[in-house]
Amino acid sequence: MRNILYNDHVFERLMTKEDLIRFSMFYAMGTTKNCFFVTNDTNVIIGQERPTSPLWIYIKDNLFDTDRKEVVEIICEKLALNPNLNVDGEEKHLNSILNEVSNISRIPFKIAIPKNSYVCYIPIKPQMICGNLSKAIENDLETVATFSKDNWEDIGFGILTPEQAERFAKQRLANSDFHVWRNEFNRVSAMATVHKYNTVALTDGVFVDRNERNKGYAKFLMYTITKNLLDNGFIPMLYADHRKAAPNHVYKSIGYEYHGKITEYRFLTN
Repeated sequence: MRNILYNDHVFERLMTKEDLIRFSMFYAMGTTKNCFFVTNDTNVIIGQERPTSPLWIYIKDNLFDTDRKEVVEIICEKLALNPNLNVDGEEKHLNSILNEVSNISRIPFKIAIPKNSYVCYIPIKPQMICGNLSKAIENDLETVATFSKDNWEDIGFGILTPEQAERFAKQRLANSDFHVWRNEFNRVSAMATVHKYNTVALTDGVFVDRNERNKGYAKFLMYTITKNLLDNGFIPMLYADHRKAAPNHVYKSIGYEYHGKITEYRFLTN
C-alpha cells in the first residue's frame, strides 16, 4: 500500500462512475487538512478523515493474501487509536476481514447501520407541496437545536446535552448549504444539510419535527433540494438506513434510485 493525496487520480482509475458516487465520502475526506488515504493501485482504496471518524474501505475485487494482510494491519492500527472504530464498505468484502481483525484485537464488532445508497437523475414532483424551502435564521436557533437533539436520539447516537445541541445548531446555521422547510404556517418543520464534493452532492441530516410527521414535509424538502442540485449540475445522492421503511419510501417516491448497499460496522469495547 502507498499513501496518496486526495487530488491523485487513483480514484478515477480504479473506481467506476457508479462506485465513485456510492463512495463519495472519499471526496468529503479529501476536503479536510490531515486526511488519510492509501491504495495498492489495483483494487483497494482506504480513507479516513480523522482517527475518530469512520474508516472507509473500497475493494474492487477479491484480494490477494498480501493485500488482505495489509488491509487487516491498517484496520488494526486504526483500531488501536480508536477502539470504537466504525468501518464502512461492502459487506461481501469486509465481513471476513473484520472477523480476522476482531480475532487479532479481541475486540468484537457488529453491523451498526446497513445503508442503502440512492441517486437521483430525474426528480418526481409531489402532487402537492405545502410550504417552502428556506435558509435558517437566528430566530430558528432553538428549533434547530431541538431538531438536532431529537435527530441524534433517532439515529441511536445517545442523548445530547442542551449545550451540545445548541453548538450543533449554531454550526448548522453557519452552513450555507443547511436548509429548512417552513410549512404553510411558516413554522420550521424539517431540516437537511447538503455536502458538495466534485460533481456529487450528498444530503444528510434529514429530519422532520416529531410533531409534524406524516404530512409530506420530508418529501417536499428533499424534492426541492434535489431539483435545485440537478439544475446546478450536481448528482444528488444520499444514504438511508435499510431497516427504516419510511425514509426509503420517501426517497424512492421523489425519483431516487437504489444504487447499492454500504454497511457500517462498529467495534465495541464495552
